[in-house]
Amino acid sequence: MVAMAFRSGPGRMERSRGLCEVHFLPLVVGVRDFNRTQRLRCVDQPDFGPCPQPLPQTSPALPVSSCELNKNTRRCHQQPLATHLSCRLYQTCDHAVLLSGGWQELITYQRHVQNLQQFYRMLRTNGFHREHIKTFFAGSGQLPAGDFEGVYPATEKAVIRNHVSYICRKQHCVDSLVLYLNNPTRNDGTMLLWDGNHNGLAELKERYSVGELLADLAGCRAARVLLFVEQSYGGVLAKRLRSSVKHPNVVLIHSGAAYWPTLHPAHCLADHLARVSGTSRLLESSAGLLNVTLAGAPCNATPPLTEAEMRREYQGCQNLPTALWYRTQNQNQNHRRATN
Repeated sequence: MVAMAFRSGPGRMERSRGLCEVHFLPLVVGVRDFNRTQRLRCVDQPDFGPCPQPLPQTSPALPVSSCELNKNTRRCHQQPLATHLSCRLYQTCDHAVLLSGGWQELITYQRHVQNLQQFYRMLRTNGFHREHIKTFFAGSGQLPAGDFEGVYPATEKAVIRNHVSYICRKQHCVDSLVLYLNNPTRNDGTMLLWDGNHNGLAELKERYSVGELLADLAGCRAARVLLFVEQSYGGVLAKRLRSSVKHPNVVLIHSGAAYWPTLHPAHCLADHLARVSGTSRLLESSAGLLNVTLAGAPCNATPPLTEAEMRREYQGCQNLPTALWYRTQNQNQNHRRATN
């Protein structure tokens, strides 16, 4: 077993005393094997647990971008994820981003696919449109084609960040923004995406830090941002959110995908979470944002909303009144003039 080391500053290794150490299986290749095919295999033995069943390995997808998030100093490849088409004029929609990197083939199992399947189906049950659910998984996005649409590899960090940033900052684009995070993590909360070059080192483009995620969500214009965190060291992200003034509409929820298949369109988030252990502190600080359904409908409306009203007024997408859209545009122009 090989332990991965991460630098937390110039010339300084991250302290691990008192913390869990993360060990990943090494890459074992044959002599003169320029394809670097993994030769390490798990073999079932008596009196030991069964070997986990990794997903079938597939060839990696073509690179979709060579852009940098905050620089335009080099030309980009054409991106199959057309983020700029995610937001339509005069329309606001519920959006979701599902991120499950996995880091390596040997530690990416069928249960990771099942987690995504359960959460994806829950989103669809609650009215999220297929085209507004983007899933980033493993090295080549190898997921059952019939169960998902909009699946991309987790290798392209810039594409992930650009998509989250864009839909967050676009006025009236998003009502409910849902992020589902299910990745290996460092003890500082940094998510490991995918070891694309198979060198065992978590390079900058292969990891997504808490600071980067918070920067992408800062000042998000969605009505609410729900972070469903099913990974280690979520407390680091929770602590940063509690002290932040740039994320008043962001709620972090510690619970697994297994809790969510039973969430239906009429269920109040606060009521559903109250039945999940360990959420009482969250409810105290975020009751206002959670006193709605996943699609943003009010809880305990009198008289109760019908299914038709839920679908028409809250689920999926709603058309914005033209007057509201133009009023917001004028306010933004006046703000820019005042700051110039």
